Order: sequence, then C-alpha cells, then structure tokens
Amino acid sequence: MEFFGIGLPELVVILVLTLIVVGPQRLPEVAAQIGRTIREFRRYSSGVTKELLDAVQDLEREYQDLRGELKAVSGEMRDKAEAFGRELTGVADDVRDKLQVEGPAPKPAADIPAPGDNGSSVTEVPASPALDAKIEESAE
Repeated sequence: MEFFGIGLPELVVILVLTLIVVGPQRLPEVAAQIGRTIREFRRYSSGVTKELLDAVQDLEREYQDLRGELKAVSGEMRDKAEAFGRELTGVADDVRDKLQVEGPAPKPAADIPAPGDNGSSVTEVPASPALDAKIEESAE
C-alpha cells in the first residue's frame, strides 16, 4: 500500500509520532480533521480535473470546427482555381484558333518595300515635268 509515496512502515512511524505529539485525547479529533482535509482536497482536485477536461474538450471541438471550415475553404479555392485555369486555357485556345484562321499578322507599312526599291535608304522620286518647271522657276 502506497499513499503519496509513503509505505506501511513509514505510515506507522508517522501515526506513532502523531500519537506522542497530539496525545490520546485529541487523536480522534485530529484524525477527523485530517480526513476532512483529504476529502476536500480530493473534491477540489476532481473539480479542477473536470474543468480542465471540459476546457480541453471545448478546444478540441473548436479545433475540429476550424479544421472543417479550413477544408471547405480550401476545397472552394481549389475548385475556383481549376475553373479559372480551364477558362484561361479556353481563352488561349480561342486566340490560337483565331490566329490560325486569319493567318499571320500583316507586316507594318514601314517594313513593306516600295515597288522598284533596291533596298537603299534613300527613296528616288520619279521625274515629273511639272515639278521640274517649278524647280527652274524658283532657281531664277
């Protein structure tokens, strides 16, 4: 038998010392007081234990609720991301199809060589009799 780590021989020594210190007349009164104190301690410790267990259960319940909400939000986000990805893929396919149907984009006008252009950077203007006459008038 162990009580707070005290075996039977130690308990007998404690009882004998208590009998010597308290005396035989007050021993029943002291024993009753010790019994009440131990009973109150047990009641208090069981109350504290119950409160702690209730608090832990509340925390576990709240954790499970939050975990469920997180899973739901995660699933919604995953679904929306997949839908967005499908939509982007559809738009990319539409653009690709439109480019293939219309052919390549036309070159800008600056890149298209003029007829008779030999690739030089200076453009030759064809001779015009009216232009020649105006040049001669202005020279005089």
